[in-house]
Amino acid sequence: MVIQVVGALAAVAKVHYSRTLVDSLTARLHYQWTATFCLAAGTLVIAKDLIGNAIQCLTNGSDSPKHINTYCWISSTFTINTTGHLNGLGNYNEDIHEKTVHTYYQWVPVVLAIQAALFYLPHYLWKSMEGKRVDHLLQEVNKSFFDDKAEQKIKNMTDYLRESWGLNVKYFLGHFICECLYLVNVVMQMILMNSFFNGAFRDYGIKVFSELSSDDEKKVSPFTEVFPRTAKCTFYKYGMSGTIVPIDSLCILPHNILNEKIYLAMWIWFIILTIITSLQLIWHLVFYSSMSLKKKLVARRIRCALPARMEQALRTMHLGDFCLLYNIGVNLKASHFKKMMEGVTRASEEVYSPNAPSYGTYNSLMNDDTIPRKRHVYPTLTLRGVRDPQIGLYYICLTV
Repeated sequence: MVIQVVGALAAVAKVHYSRTLVDSLTARLHYQWTATFCLAAGTLVIAKDLIGNAIQCLTNGSDSPKHINTYCWISSTFTINTTGHLNGLGNYNEDIHEKTVHTYYQWVPVVLAIQAALFYLPHYLWKSMEGKRVDHLLQEVNKSFFDDKAEQKIKNMTDYLRESWGLNVKYFLGHFICECLYLVNVVMQMILMNSFFNGAFRDYGIKVFSELSSDDEKKVSPFTEVFPRTAKCTFYKYGMSGTIVPIDSLCILPHNILNEKIYLAMWIWFIILTIITSLQLIWHLVFYSSMSLKKKLVARRIRCALPARMEQALRTMHLGDFCLLYNIGVNLKASHFKKMMEGVTRASEEVYSPNAPSYGTYNSLMNDDTIPRKRHVYPTLTLRGVRDPQIGLYYICLTV
């Protein structure tokens, strides 16, 4: 009696505990963690701009007028190759001094927002190509502890894999290409950041850690070298006689106190992320090309040794079918995935039995007259409602 009451309450509660995963942890480091970091950093820079002045210039020992501050902000500041107590300042003489123009700080929030979008872009492409296929196939069996229709839902997934056997190459290619795009993106962003800071980003972190471990107090800090807190600006106006008079101003850039920390953290994280993404890509290549590794991971997923028939099913399975199957298995508990693997094994034997039509005789140009009338068992199984010209199947119209 007690068990029945508890079961009834649990069935009413339908406790949800998970969401559908179709990508790797490395991918989530890109589009969740890194994109969020870029957006948060950009928000901090904008908030600091709203709270205080982004730039404050001094002319002849007093605060510069607003028009000079505005001019120096939009036209950029510069430092010169002086050291010691001047450290980039002093009276500029074009014959003896080398000028370094700093043009980046106006664009930091915009660039950070673009970076966040670029880190999210591969995930967006994968979502578009994947089309929530795994989520629809699962029919929410992964989101409930108790599901009285789990057996039928597993059968529906098995039926779909049997009907689309050998036709999921596009799924694998989309997944692998997007994984490659994550690596391409982070490497390209390091190159773009180096160009954005005129070549200073490449070894920025190395210089910072070298300076922190050095006892030389006269050494110029890479923080102030790349992100100067004080810089110079020259404003030109017409004098009383009509000649152009230069006005030399000293500008304070409070944003750079925050920028130097943001880009140091970004430099460290980009290197770590590049290493992790490269290892993940190598892992995917090894995983999809090694049959023994596939068997070990599937056996670990179902928590038992693979029978000989199941091993044979994995050997005959196309790469696209296995990629889809494994993404489904990641979202299923062991008992459900084991039942699905048993169904896939039987489906594989049906497809490759002597009496079954060969894969090469499959007609990809089926029309409404040749496809049997089928009814939708679960509304969540309808992905598009239209024919996909790439595989020539109606998506997941399964019979009972």
